[in-house]
Amino acid sequence: MRAIFPAYLLALIIALAPTSVLATDDVEGAYRLGGGYALGDTGLRLGGYASTEIDVPRTAPWHFSLSDLSLFLTWDNGSRLHFFSELEAGDLLSAGEDESLGVQNVHFEFERCYLDTLVNNNLTVRVGKFLSPIGQWNIIHAAPLVWTTSRPVATENLFSTHATGLMLHGSVNVAQHLLEYSVYGDASETFEAHRSNNPFENAFGAHVRYYLTDSLQLGATYANFVLNDLQPIRYNLAGLDLAWSYQRYELSSEIVYRTTHHTTVENTWQGFIQGVAPISQQWFVIGRYEYFGQTQADAGQIGLLGLAYRPLPPVILKLEYRLGEHNEVLAPDGLSASFAILF
Repeated sequence: MRAIFPAYLLALIIALAPTSVLATDDVEGAYRLGGGYALGDTGLRLGGYASTEIDVPRTAPWHFSLSDLSLFLTWDNGSRLHFFSELEAGDLLSAGEDESLGVQNVHFEFERCYLDTLVNNNLTVRVGKFLSPIGQWNIIHAAPLVWTTSRPVATENLFSTHATGLMLHGSVNVAQHLLEYSVYGDASETFEAHRSNNPFENAFGAHVRYYLTDSLQLGATYANFVLNDLQPIRYNLAGLDLAWSYQRYELSSEIVYRTTHHTTVENTWQGFIQGVAPISQQWFVIGRYEYFGQTQADAGQIGLLGLAYRPLPPVILKLEYRLGEHNEVLAPDGLSASFAILF
């Protein structure tokens, strides 16, 4: 455990540092934490985030990692073209009960890499590799932007989190309220030589999000895809998501249902509901309930209770405990803690 303490001590020092240390004065062109760094007048901007994580499962060895180090590169010169890429180094440093601190588990991946072309105020065309627009968590899953160290099972288990191909996205007004939409087609097997685990093949889908008020959003998802797992099977997936906020209270939920005509695979649905409540200006308590059907086991359930400290919007420390049943494979019981910073 001595190998872990220096990393968390450094994280704690950064998190407790005064705002003036972490952000420069608000002057034009100055760097501000979480806003990236502009490279002169080139239209290029560098940014990213880093996160460290320690997991102590109830029935398995503990594990520590510098779980993510992501570098963002964007280009936007005010024209109709916009470029974005994210290069991620996972498990850059890791240690565990049976392994010393080292780089034995490090891996690199282009998380995202796409070009957006603005057609008009309501339509943008995206080409490249992007996050699958399924639900809400998958789009904003970066560690500094979410409240818990662990990710709900329903936000990644039944589908590929990435797609490579073409997307049409934008927003329109419907009944005096904003409707955001995304429609995409995936061709990962053709265009992505080094693909993520269980990638889409021949997929298409859509997601819409309707803003009933400034604080209440409702979303719906549909996707049809082949998931390249143990055997290629075509699935249909439908989902609903909700996000509500009031002052600094938050409530969110996602439900997905996946079906197939394949006789050896059961239809499956999974979902979660999560609440966040402030207990002071910088401290928050988080509660989450998850239910997830499993193809080769009884349905699992999880209860999660967490605590988060956010001294600045780009900086967060998290602590949580997870307890459930039939959850040993996908989300085992145990304690998790993490530190994340958006730079």
